[in-house]
Amino acid sequence: MSNDPSAGIIALLVVGLLVLVLRWVWSSKQPRRAPLIDAAASPHLGLLSVIAPKQTRADALRTRATLTEAGIRSSLSKRSDGRVDVLVFASDVDRARLLLDA
Repeated sequence: MSNDPSAGIIALLVVGLLVLVLRWVWSSKQPRRAPLIDAAASPHLGLLSVIAPKQTRADALRTRATLTEAGIRSSLSKRSDGRVDVLVFASDVDRARLLLDA
């Protein structure tokens, strides 16, 4: 090994260049946040259906807990107005409505 520092300097320059290139590649030009979509207004919910629209977060969590205790899987969807919709699978809609109406 010699006392020539050029190999170390070249290695640092290469690492620095890689950092700059990766930072440029992975930087976002626009925010990655997608706009909020109201679940009740969306025709593309797939297998889910809204059963309790426009609830406060606390009410939606209580509704979801009730459904979970009955063995019904559910999900929450935040609306653009800040309220929350409770969604269940289409096969569980009737059971969920009966449970929540009782």
